[in-house]
Amino acid sequence: MTSADDADWAEREYNPRLLVPDAPRIYEAWPERAAETRRRHPPTEIRYGEHPRELIDLFRAAKPRGTVLFIHGGYWRAFSKEVFSWVADGFLGQGLSVAILNYPLCPDVTLDAIAGSTRRAFARLWREALSEAERARVVVTGHSAGGYLSALHLATDWSEYDLPANPLAGVVPISGVFALAPLIDTTMNDAVRLDPESADRLSLAGRPWRSRAPLTLVVGGDESGEFHRQSRELASHWDELAHEFVDIAGTNHFDVIDGLGQPGSQLNRIITDMIDG
Repeated sequence: MTSADDADWAEREYNPRLLVPDAPRIYEAWPERAAETRRRHPPTEIRYGEHPRELIDLFRAAKPRGTVLFIHGGYWRAFSKEVFSWVADGFLGQGLSVAILNYPLCPDVTLDAIAGSTRRAFARLWREALSEAERARVVVTGHSAGGYLSALHLATDWSEYDLPANPLAGVVPISGVFALAPLIDTTMNDAVRLDPESADRLSLAGRPWRSRAPLTLVVGGDESGEFHRQSRELASHWDELAHEFVDIAGTNHFDVIDGLGQPGSQLNRIITDMIDG
């Protein structure tokens, strides 16, 4: 049986709102920024499944040379693609189309179902929605829960989806959790509903990669020790892919992703360098 001390430790380490008292100020500003981006660059909405949330917003660059796919966080239970349209501001001017992924949320569906949705979304995007120029170089990035889902792309045999075995130019998980067992003892699990069996089966830590692409793992410098450990350990386990672990100084779990929308920022350059090969 889990002790109260263990549960308190897990909550402190894995619930980032406890470390960032002004977190609402940060994420409550995202929708307005996103709405402004959509006013300037109306996206094309692409359906990839039957669930109402199985949608992608695709912001097309005028003369594309690749694509960035962003997967949002929220511990698989919050947020939507409309909140993160501003990510496109960092890449459209650099000739990169940007896809923002929506997926079903817990507790309406299980994490197993979300993993399946994410894979189907990428397969549909790559096969049917992107132009030849857009799919020439594709980088997948994601934040928090989306960090896990972005890394999942490397644990997928894409030949089962009628895609090339290695369809990606790179993967950049940001502040992800890849070994899921510690989440069982947190309040986040009220919605995610992991148990020891599902946490082990769905964890990426200790599992082999199936699709080859450069991997860079990113965390905010002010995040908890467990967020740092999780990314370092996946980088070590997938050392044939991981060529960098990046700690972005002075950022927390929420504002670490600001750089995605800022051309020339450290985080933005990590992704554009992958596109450039």
